[in-house]
Formats: sequence, structure tokens, C-alpha cells
Amino acid sequence: MIRFTRRGALSLGFAALAAPALAQQRQVRFVVPYPPGGTTDLTGRILSPRAGETLGQTWVVENRSGANGAVGAEAVARSAPDGTTLLYSNEVLTVLPFVQRNVPFDLQTDLTPIARTVSIPYVMIGGAQLTQQNLAQLLDAIRREPTRFSFAGSSLGSVGQLATAALWQKLGVETTFVSYRGTGPAMNDLVSGAVSLFIAPLGPALPLVRDGRVRAYAVTSARREAVLPEVPTLVEAGFAELVYEGWCGLWGPRGLPADQVARINAAMNASANEPANAQRMAAVGLTPLNETSQAFAELIAAEIPRNRALVAAARIQPE
Repeated sequence: MIRFTRRGALSLGFAALAAPALAQQRQVRFVVPYPPGGTTDLTGRILSPRAGETLGQTWVVENRSGANGAVGAEAVARSAPDGTTLLYSNEVLTVLPFVQRNVPFDLQTDLTPIARTVSIPYVMIGGAQLTQQNLAQLLDAIRREPTRFSFAGSSLGSVGQLATAALWQKLGVETTFVSYRGTGPAMNDLVSGAVSLFIAPLGPALPLVRDGRVRAYAVTSARREAVLPEVPTLVEAGFAELVYEGWCGLWGPRGLPADQVARINAAMNASANEPANAQRMAAVGLTPLNETSQAFAELIAAEIPRNRALVAAARIQPE
């Protein structure tokens, strides 16, 4: 059994978007259920100002972290469905019931999908103290002495945790996984040497790779990333199944009226594909999306059983 430890739409005109029912709500709580510094927080802060402006509102980012994103998500799920409180989170919500006990909300019944905004590549990075210079050397060392290595994760149920567990299975090893309350704290411990490896969202990892504070060993995308063209994929190392990518999306409480969902969806899509915002995200390897709320709901419905099976195969026990 693997053991884990835990540590603390564009075609609408802007005038149509800013319908009176929304425009009267001048300030909106934009809840990010993780600490500052991670990809969810980063993309939320890029997208929220323009989306709010489009609707004639001020969207105020509120970092409300805890319980691997469940605290902030529950707060939104229990709020009034009037468009004044929104949740900006990520794919972890589709995994959380399988890795954490007593999740206090149901993703499909307590929250309303609005928009999936961006897809997120992941990269396996190591602290500067590691002597292995490339992926082949690293994988060989993990096979020989797995207990010398520990892996950080931004939260329970993250893409990084699933990819880490799958990698261990492929290598036939067990080592330590340390779950943090967000990417920022995990990255800090990686840089300090408290943990040795981290399959991390590419965005917050990229500056540290570029200035030499961490080394990039592999990306978990199907193809190499344009911002790190010299870094191989795990597929190239012979692990064809190890393709993992994340995403971020926006939800409202259960019962949010369909007309508000449509207007907020259009505003977020407009913001994600606004040239300056799209360029900022592309610079850190992120791909802006333009999807309907129905497509988002369908993705969630498909990912929940898939992730249940992934967690079971990885023998991850709920905490």
C-alpha cells in the first residue's frame, strides 16, 4: 500500500453581458480555495479583473484555503445563488471525495459549473541539492534507493499526486508523499530542501527553473512544452500512460439562474481569450479555453468516475 503523509462565450457583446441583474451587484467575492502563489490563484488574478469589468462589477479575490480546497468550496456552496459569490478552483474537486474523508459538499449537486478557463501542464522538478543531472539518472536513482526521495504535492487529490502515484507504480517503488496546503508552500519546501521532488503546475515552477533554483526533469504533457523545449516528457522515457494535465474553472452555488451562468461564462471566456491575458498565460505554458457551461458540466461528469478508478488503482487511502 502506498503511504502518504500530510503537511500543514465571446460572441456576446459587452453591453449584453452587463445585464441589469448582474450590474446591480457591484462587488463579487471571487473565492480561490488555496493560498496565493499557485496556478489557480495566478490565473484567477489574471482573469477576474477583466471579467468583472465586462459585467460592470468589481471581483475581489478572496483566498480561503484549507482542507485541500474544501473550505473555500463549501463556503461558496452554502452561499446564496445570487451571483455575488463565485468559486475559482481546479480539477482537485473531482478527486477530493476519493482521497479525503467527509468532504462537506457534493460537487455535482451543491455547485453550478460556469466555465472551464485554462488547461495546465505539469512538470517534475527537483531541488538544487539533487545530484542527478537528467531524467534517466533520476529514475535510476529512485529505483535503486527510493527511500532517499520524497515528493511534494499541492494538495490531496491533485494532478501531481495522481501522477506521482502512477510513476511509483511504473517504477515499482514506494516513497514518501507530502501534501501541502497549496503550490506555494510546497514549492518553498522544495527550494529549501525539505522535500526532494515535486510534480508541479508549470506556471509557478517556471521562474524557479529559469533562475536555477530547481531543475526540471520531465513534463507530464503528451508533447514537450514550448516554454521548456529542452525538457523531455515522461512518454519519451517509456511511460506512455503518464500523461497528466490539470485545469481551472469557475463555479457558482447550486441554483444560480441560467441567465447569470450564461453571462458569467461569456465574461470569463472573453477574459481568458483577451490577447493580453492569453499572452500572459501562454508565457507560463497555460492554454486559455473557450467552453460552454454545459461542456464543463459534462467534463466533470466524465472525470469523477475516471478519477475514482485512478485513486483505486494507485491504492491511495482517504485521509
